[in-house]
Amino acid sequence: MRTRWIFVSFLLAAGVSAACDEGTLETYTPVRQHGIVNGETEEGFPSTVALGADFGGPTAMCTGNLLTPRVIISAAHCGDGIPIEMIQSLGVAFFGTYVASADAAIGFDNLVIHPDYVELDNTIGELGQFDLSIFVLKEDAPVEPTWFNRVAITDEDIEAELKSVGFGITGPDNDDSGTKRSATLLLAEYDDNFLISKNFYNPNNANICSGDSGGPQFFFRDGFWVEGAVHSWGDQYCAVESGSTRVDIATEWILDQIEDVHGSRDVCEINGWYDDGVCHPFCDEADPDCVPDAGPEDDGGVTADAGADAGDDSGLTGGCGCSISQRSSSGLLSALLFSLIAGLILVRRRRRR
Repeated sequence: MRTRWIFVSFLLAAGVSAACDEGTLETYTPVRQHGIVNGETEEGFPSTVALGADFGGPTAMCTGNLLTPRVIISAAHCGDGIPIEMIQSLGVAFFGTYVASADAAIGFDNLVIHPDYVELDNTIGELGQFDLSIFVLKEDAPVEPTWFNRVAITDEDIEAELKSVGFGITGPDNDDSGTKRSATLLLAEYDDNFLISKNFYNPNNANICSGDSGGPQFFFRDGFWVEGAVHSWGDQYCAVESGSTRVDIATEWILDQIEDVHGSRDVCEINGWYDDGVCHPFCDEADPDCVPDAGPEDDGGVTADAGADAGDDSGLTGGCGCSISQRSSSGLLSALLFSLIAGLILVRRRRRR
């Protein structure tokens, strides 16, 4: 297990950080931060929710992301050690941009901690392992879920843009949790458990802070946002670096929890994404929306688009918005394939810089 000799905090609640032995750990100069940190108020990403309670007023302690209508993934340290009876009676997931005026608030039926979870321990420089948990809602959420990444992280992902979203504070001396904020981070490095992000490497020196724990770090892949990691730890000033637990290392466990709730592991079946007008590339079965529409044949034996004029060479348009003419010659198809490959090579070069 990789160790890192810095001040780190669990980010469990807004304004809470771990006490450390300054004589054995490297220290950093505090930097005044603004945002999530240096992020912006986020009106989107409705699947990102605040996790907390309502003690005569809504209180956000952590963040999570909705994978299915009833399953939220978050950090293990956000619920570890709390009696399940307390979570069921007092715990709440807040939907919307502001916890104080949430669009919806739903309680929990259950909480499951990853069986291989190892707690962070500053005294020995141990960052922990498998900091993942599943919160099960009492009823279906009113927003569309966001799925998670099941593809292993590789060196090709270094410098990839990540979108971090959370309800935490905007700096170590602030008390302004409860607002959903987001920031673009860059993947600086990774190990067997974490995606590592460094403030100096990120646009606007952005990063996560206390209260963002359990929140999602999204990748944009194949035209969709997917969750790549769960916010786990950061330094006490929210000014140096942070680590988020990779979800691809726990794919089977996550799917097991989803199956326990829904009786299926197929996200498209659970979320109603088959034949919904959108081509989803991560369904277990072929999504009909990813297959080009088969319209009536014209007199020349050419399959035309639904509603297309007879003799129109506009071709077939599938759910993914790809348009290819049935009358295209093999030379044109070869040129198209060459262009796609060249485009992919350029994209890879730009990302690797």
